[in-house]
Amino acid sequence: MRIGLACDAGAPPPDVLDLLAAAGLPADALRDGEPPALIAAGSTTWFLGSAGDVLRACDRGALDAGVVGSDHLLEGRLGAADLLDLCRCRDELVFAVAPTSVRADRRLRVATRHPDTARRYFDESGAQPDVFVLDEPVLAPALGLADGVVELKARVRTGLAGVPDLETRAIVATCSAHLVASRAARVLRRADFAALIDRLRAALEDT
Repeated sequence: MRIGLACDAGAPPPDVLDLLAAAGLPADALRDGEPPALIAAGSTTWFLGSAGDVLRACDRGALDAGVVGSDHLLEGRLGAADLLDLCRCRDELVFAVAPTSVRADRRLRVATRHPDTARRYFDESGAQPDVFVLDEPVLAPALGLADGVVELKARVRTGLAGVPDLETRAIVATCSAHLVASRAARVLRRADFAALIDRLRAALEDT
């Protein structure tokens, strides 16, 4: 099986590797891995890369399965089937602002890596800010590009030098690591996926 593991911030999360290993996957081979990488372990080939690359590879059939944060699944643009919440890497997608940047005389400007999710949230709340995409949205208020962000809380609390403190105004969505699959592989390897999901659920119950 070819499995992608999203690790945008460096090494694969140890708690995810522990869960995968408990489910019988050869995840220990990834303990010292750094993205980008292809790592062969027995009959499994692992791809370490960004969440976007993992989802694109699943969509195009280059990977059978992947583990990505559900914040990326909320955008809904890529054809990977969401199979199981792994209950690891829990976080919240939040709307946060730099209070000194917000002005009543202009439209609110919001930077994010999750534009569709952000727009849905603001549509539901009746607000109409200017939402735009930035790879590092937490830097946008410091640059004068934005008044706020929609971003993972873990990234909002970066403590970067020169970046103003951001005040959380609302939780947009709760997030965690999810198992996803190529739609073709899900059909062709149905028995394999059913067995894997059963093992992962058993491992989750034991933790």
